[in-house]
Amino acid sequence: MSDIIIIPFGKSVPLSPSDSAFAHGFGIFETMHYADGQIDFWHYHWARLSKSARYFSLPLPAENAVLSALRTHVCESALDQGILKISLMKESAGSQLYVYSREQIAAPSNRRLRLDESCPIFEGSTLVGHKTHNYMEAMHLMGLARNRGDYDILRVDSKGHLAETTSANFFFVKSGHIHTPALETGILPGVTRTALLSNKDLEIKSGLYTPKTLLDAEAVFVTNASSGVQLIEQLYGLPDQKTIHFSTDVPTISLVQSAFTSIRADHATQLI
Repeated sequence: MSDIIIIPFGKSVPLSPSDSAFAHGFGIFETMHYADGQIDFWHYHWARLSKSARYFSLPLPAENAVLSALRTHVCESALDQGILKISLMKESAGSQLYVYSREQIAAPSNRRLRLDESCPIFEGSTLVGHKTHNYMEAMHLMGLARNRGDYDILRVDSKGHLAETTSANFFFVKSGHIHTPALETGILPGVTRTALLSNKDLEIKSGLYTPKTLLDAEAVFVTNASSGVQLIEQLYGLPDQKTIHFSTDVPTISLVQSAFTSIRADHATQLI
């Protein structure tokens, strides 16, 4: 059984310390961009949440019930735009689905990534492919990056292949072609990544790439549900300590930005 708990904006609810959600972070969640009465990429979010709920044997309410709860939250909180979130948490008698929101967090102005090979992603983990509440490692690494003045870090998998940042999927442009690390590296199948890959006009290639692949890349960008497409201007931390500078004004990037705007409009779900 799974109940839905709607948390008004700025409010909180208690969690039992004896439940696995509190004690172990046993839960999955989705972070969704909301504006103009619409949720971006709802169907992608719901598909990923449903798949993970089945994998972890977490009872999930019906989709219509969840959309109704999101609608209630938006109306009662008088939310015009921001980030909607749903968390499915393990409880002693099943699960609870929490509906809540937060303000949009502005992306850092510094568009510099640091390659960090000291904390590889283990692509064999049972949590791979799932957006779980076990985010302590990612948040710790992001905090260290922000304290250095970086946008984020670029991680690798245990075999040294390029993977993702702590909060976004990674793409690069080389010889006019768009590339992104394959799911085999243990990355999260982000909804924005999935949506871009579904666009045949972009012809994005996924594969296994080493950091040296980026030495002659023309452009780099990262994607996630809350910030969309964000351009990266610099990368450092390569073995030779060379800082690579990327262009933000190349035709392929303009194509990606235009495609993203179109895809987002096509995959928006009207909530109110």
